[in-house]
Amino acid sequence: MINHKIIIIGDAGRGKTTLASELSKKLRINNYSTDDFYYEIKFTKPRDRKEAVNKINQIYKGDKWIVEGTTHWLLEEGLNSSDIIIYLKYNNIFSQWFTILKRHFERNDKSFIATIKLMKHVFYKRYGLSYKKGKPTHMDVIKPYKNKLIILSSFKDINDFIDKKIFK
Repeated sequence: MINHKIIIIGDAGRGKTTLASELSKKLRINNYSTDDFYYEIKFTKPRDRKEAVNKINQIYKGDKWIVEGTTHWLLEEGLNSSDIIIYLKYNNIFSQWFTILKRHFERNDKSFIATIKLMKHVFYKRYGLSYKKGKPTHMDVIKPYKNKLIILSSFKDINDFIDKKIFK
């Protein structure tokens, strides 16, 4: 059975956008990033929360879609209506930091200070510290959906998943 409603959630730098793009090509399904709904001007001006939820919920009403991102309140309705949820995670913080640093030097799309702030953010998020204390983790958010959950923890897992015959 081919799944036509796919949510991809995961850690920063894990490959959500790349996986969404690959599955989109294989399945001929449009893919969307929660960032496109969260921001009015990408990474600069956030959109009104209610407006962002209304816009993304229109996508979730469709028959076929792939949505990737980390913003829990934008994924909520999609988690409910998805056929499959793919969680991309790092087994340790050092691998995640390495990937974030590598991406910074390859893309050079952020200042080094912004990259360090992202590394600090993922540390707080992973361990529930500072402003992330008491906030739900990815696992907390997806726990009710374990019957349609696939967890991928390495780039090999991700590549093997993309290459499955079901997606050809």
